[in-house]
Amino acid sequence: MSHPPTRRSAPRDANTTAPLITAVDAANERTGSSLRVAVLTEMGPLSPSTRYRALQHVPLLRERFTEVEVSCASDDVRRPPGRTGQAVYLLAHGAHYLQRAAGLPGLLRDRDAVFVQRGLYPLGPGAIVSPLERFHGRVVLDLDDAVFYMDPALEAKSRAAQWLYGPQQARRLCRRAEAVVVSTQTLAEMLPPGSPEPVVMATVPDPRRYQPVVHRERSPARVVWAGTVGGIGFLDPLAEVLRRLSAARLVELVVVSSRAWNGPATFQRWTLESEATMFGSFDIGIMPLPDGPYTRAKAGFKLLQYMAAGLPVIASPIGANRSIVERSGAGLLASSASEWEEALRTLAGDTALRSEMGRRGRLFVESFDVPSQAATIARLLAG
Repeated sequence: MSHPPTRRSAPRDANTTAPLITAVDAANERTGSSLRVAVLTEMGPLSPSTRYRALQHVPLLRERFTEVEVSCASDDVRRPPGRTGQAVYLLAHGAHYLQRAAGLPGLLRDRDAVFVQRGLYPLGPGAIVSPLERFHGRVVLDLDDAVFYMDPALEAKSRAAQWLYGPQQARRLCRRAEAVVVSTQTLAEMLPPGSPEPVVMATVPDPRRYQPVVHRERSPARVVWAGTVGGIGFLDPLAEVLRRLSAARLVELVVVSSRAWNGPATFQRWTLESEATMFGSFDIGIMPLPDGPYTRAKAGFKLLQYMAAGLPVIASPIGANRSIVERSGAGLLASSASEWEEALRTLAGDTALRSEMGRRGRLFVESFDVPSQAATIARLLAG
């Protein structure tokens, strides 16, 4: 059975605590320059979690420490159709899992500290964590999703599926880590019993990579949903709304992902090369979410990406979404289908409002201090 969400005392917020940088500098004077660090990620470099919660901070970590070795899991496995395709898919993942497990002792050898982003491999039993449990140095675990929580869909599956896709790795890492960094307060409150007191650190894109959109009148307004295939189904409740607005030539939805949505939308394949520039052709960014323990823990990174590009947003008031929209003034919140339709009509028909909300969103993202996030991680690694 899954752990229910657990209330914890208020965690520290790394985005608003300036003295942390001073603490890092003091730690570096004592030990930081001699530390040898490994950065391990659960997924490959195409994953937003890998890029924005690990790789984005590596340059500063390399300035702080003697050596920083980065090892991203090789998780890019395509699934052919049919039962044979499923078997091929699982065998390929099994081979990657074993390869990752075999390489861990070498990666940990002579290291003083390890930064783990999410886990060691995106599926597979918890045994892969064993080398870290025997590791003599510090372990800092970074989480941007409730990966330690078995969601209802997985609880309904077989024991074999739960063993393969379940949260065993995350729970063992939470118990092993000396420090845990999480993306939201809600996620901090859900951590399994026995986890270290967490530090809250938002997932933030670097706004310097994004050229702000220049909003102009046009019909239909171009609406973007960008994300991984795991979230495409969140668009399903909006299908009829989007079909009506599309037929009236008020909005046109474009889904940017690795596969198409089966609803009324145009598909645009996501590429790393176009990530920072693709938003320039859109007018509105959306982030619908269902309400549940897993989605309440989400960090709203999609909204911050839209805002970095100067897009106004519409979002479900779930988890961090409500706080981001209300604090930034960069968009509208919508729960029911009728509220979503009203919000889409409002922004589609008001270029000046889109421009003003886009400006506020960009300023909001610029207010985050990404270098201080890396400094916080360095402090936690140095102990």
